[in-house]
Amino acid sequence: MIGIVINPTKPGAPALRDQLLEAMAARGMETAEFSGAAEVADYGAPLSCLIVVGGDGSILRFVEVASKKDIPLLGINVGRIGFLAEISGAQIEMALSRLQNGSYTLESRMMLACSVNGGAPWHCLNDIVVFKRSFSGVTQIRVAVDGQSLGSVFCDGMIAATPTGSTAYSLSAGGPVLMPSMDAIAITPVCSHTLHVLPTVAGADSVVEFRLEAEGMVSVDGMRVGNVAAGDTVRVARSARRTRFIRFSDVDVFRLILAKLN
Repeated sequence: MIGIVINPTKPGAPALRDQLLEAMAARGMETAEFSGAAEVADYGAPLSCLIVVGGDGSILRFVEVASKKDIPLLGINVGRIGFLAEISGAQIEMALSRLQNGSYTLESRMMLACSVNGGAPWHCLNDIVVFKRSFSGVTQIRVAVDGQSLGSVFCDGMIAATPTGSTAYSLSAGGPVLMPSMDAIAITPVCSHTLHVLPTVAGADSVVEFRLEAEGMVSVDGMRVGNVAAGDTVRVARSARRTRFIRFSDVDVFRLILAKLN
């Protein structure tokens, strides 16, 4: 059984979904349609993969449930950038043929787990961002890695990113590009007013802690998930989960950057 979800707000996504369903029916492939992550979570039968028709944001909305249920993701891009998507709409027939033949690889990507003051964790594929509540001014965030202080940063926020997320918000903030094949955590200040804390790469098994000196918020894969009070500690570490993607070719991250961001 193959699951299918779309982002109906993306132009062309509903028509592409109809094309996909017609092509899969012609091949005798069983499908199940879902309108959101909660439906995928509640679905009782196993899914061999979940096809997401949308952009990178659409794929990220299903990472949590897909990683929890160990469902591989296949993205069909109808968004602007499409770093995470594997194919375009024009490649549907090729993709379905290779799915049926088993002619693909499964790429496993590192994830992060984030908690506030030891609470229940959130899991993400791209990044965790701790940021100020107000538009004006800066906030002060103390940063530590494995209990060792990196210092106190006056900034708009701090990012902890996986190699996958290193080409997203972290890259825009001046962070390093990490190869998808490696496991590591990129720590990047956003609009820093402190020069002694620069973008840093920590080991995959490191524990990164952000301690806010004022009220703030926490965002996980672009979705705001909680408020943070002054003195709270946001803990970031490698998640026990991983996100798996169906791939028909090798990922060339530098080619993607040149093609998608220029």
